[in-house]
Amino acid sequence: MVIAIGIAIAALAGCRGAGRRPRDRGATDDATVAPAARLDAPAAAAIGIAADAGAAIAADAGLAPPPAGWTDVAVALPDVVLDLRYATAHNLTGAPLYPRARCLLRSAVAERLARAVAVAGARGHRLLLWDCYRPASAQRELWRRVADPRFVAEPRFAADGTPITGSRHSRGAAIDVSLAAPDGAPRPMPTDHDDFGPDASGARATGVAARNLADLRAAMTAAGLVPLASEWWHFEAPDATAYPLADEPLR
Repeated sequence: MVIAIGIAIAALAGCRGAGRRPRDRGATDDATVAPAARLDAPAAAAIGIAADAGAAIAADAGLAPPPAGWTDVAVALPDVVLDLRYATAHNLTGAPLYPRARCLLRSAVAERLARAVAVAGARGHRLLLWDCYRPASAQRELWRRVADPRFVAEPRFAADGTPITGSRHSRGAAIDVSLAAPDGAPRPMPTDHDDFGPDASGARATGVAARNLADLRAAMTAAGLVPLASEWWHFEAPDATAYPLADEPLR
């Protein structure tokens, strides 16, 4: 099973200031984004193999298999480094929001991330993921603790509990990402995660941090993932709003 995943990944190699349209964690999803073309067939086939293998491996580890159409990134893309901040107290709320450190994405978005992993690897980097899918109920808790619409989207729910507005993370279509060295150590970057100070956009980065940011953007945009101008760490699928909001728990 692990060999199959390795073969699949090898085959792929060769987040809201005033006046801006709200996005991501600080944003309602009222905008329409034009769909983009899917990845080529070999890339889609490769990530499909990895996702299928991932369901079995997750079950063997006592984890719930990803829902249909979703991918467990830690299994499908084992070269990524996970530092899932909302599963720890090391985030802007100072307390864990997730019961489990798990990175799930819509499978089509994971296909794109696989391409970015390959491009970053060719430049001597690994991708370091800070956040992936965020259940809508976790978004509600984030809003309860940080009720600032400049930074956090206020989620709304229908009478039956269905989420109707929220973050692109709750659609499984956004990633907060940085770079790591081959040994997994974080690379110097413009800021830490969710640092909403004047350097959050990355525009003022210099030296090594600026070069690393350029490499990150090159890898992510080569895969068709779209950066957020106000947060250097946030990238999303160009068709993010095509996916419904979800509240599937992280198990």
